[in-house]
Amino acid sequence: MKKICSLILIISYLIILIPIRTDAITLGDYKEKLAKYKADYEANQAALNKTKSEINSTNNSISSIKKEMISLSAEISKLKDDIVSYNEQIEKKKVETKKLIEYLQLSNGENLYLEYAFEAESTTDLIYRMSIVEQMTDYNKKTIKELEDLIEKSKDRQKEINAREKQLEGKQETLESLVVSLGEDKDSLSSSGVSIAKQIKIYETQVATYKKLGCKDNDVIGKDCATTSSSGAWRRPVTSGYITSEFKYRGGKLHRAVDVGNSSNPYGTKIYAVASGRITAIYYDSYGARVVLIEHYYKGKYWTSNYCHMSKYNPAIYVGMKVTSNTWIGYMGMSGKATGPHLHLEIFPCRLYNLSDKNCKTWSKYVSYAKTLYSQGYKGPRALISFPSAGVRWNSR
Repeated sequence: MKKICSLILIISYLIILIPIRTDAITLGDYKEKLAKYKADYEANQAALNKTKSEINSTNNSISSIKKEMISLSAEISKLKDDIVSYNEQIEKKKVETKKLIEYLQLSNGENLYLEYAFEAESTTDLIYRMSIVEQMTDYNKKTIKELEDLIEKSKDRQKEINAREKQLEGKQETLESLVVSLGEDKDSLSSSGVSIAKQIKIYETQVATYKKLGCKDNDVIGKDCATTSSSGAWRRPVTSGYITSEFKYRGGKLHRAVDVGNSSNPYGTKIYAVASGRITAIYYDSYGARVVLIEHYYKGKYWTSNYCHMSKYNPAIYVGMKVTSNTWIGYMGMSGKATGPHLHLEIFPCRLYNLSDKNCKTWSKYVSYAKTLYSQGYKGPRALISFPSAGVRWNSR
């Protein structure tokens, strides 16, 4: 009886230790999925070319709008110059009109003209003087009319400026909208993302790795071979550092990571795996950033930790390598699309670039899945790792 109880306890213990992987597939299945994915990729080249065409069209629209904005800005500048000129002329006319009015008031206005006309000594002189009076009267009226016209023109120019500025504002909004839409396309390739062609290479590397790990076509990956033990405790990726940016939306896009910085010695800061697992990919993303992906198994789920922007890889790491939280994988840096040295760390409950994972088998699905999880309250790396508040330095893992 004691032997039976002991046997049950051993079996129970083994069941606890051996993860139940409902999403695991055989190597043969994986090969089939890869073949289908490659075929789909070839079939979708026309669609990809259309996407490129749409991006080019968007870029052309952006270029056209920028030209319109430059033209509008030039028009607005010219209109403002006109107003300055009109204002200067208005001031001159005001002075001129003021002096004329003062003179007319002092000389009793029209009476002066009449006296001047009737002082003529001959009919010819009278006609001449009447002509001068008429010219002077017309000049006075013209001067006042010009002043009024200049004031109206100035008002009209201001209205035109207001209209052009609204038009310019509208163009700016359209431009930003186009840039954002194009940015979303580019974003699917940024922060450790890669093109479809490069994803296929990652899948092919994974198949080759599974073979090296002893997997046969009928072996279930993760169960019969290429097993991933429980991740254990989750730890910070660097011994000393601080959070510089959180997992949140910024500029209309989801920043899927926490960014970790270390101002004292960024390029000498070693980056470690955040938990035990297996390296599933090592590559340069579409912007040239060094990336490492590590697959973990934790609480009945697969997880992927994603390390981006490293300055150097640890030369000893390789795809398929088992790691612990004490394994350093590279140095902090700013490779790729980065404005300063830091580690961009993403962690999500899925297997990135694994064809058996419906949520994360491609980069676009992964990005979409991240947004879904965020909307559901997922906290990103903070859901698993204890980080202090942003900007607060830590000195232990």
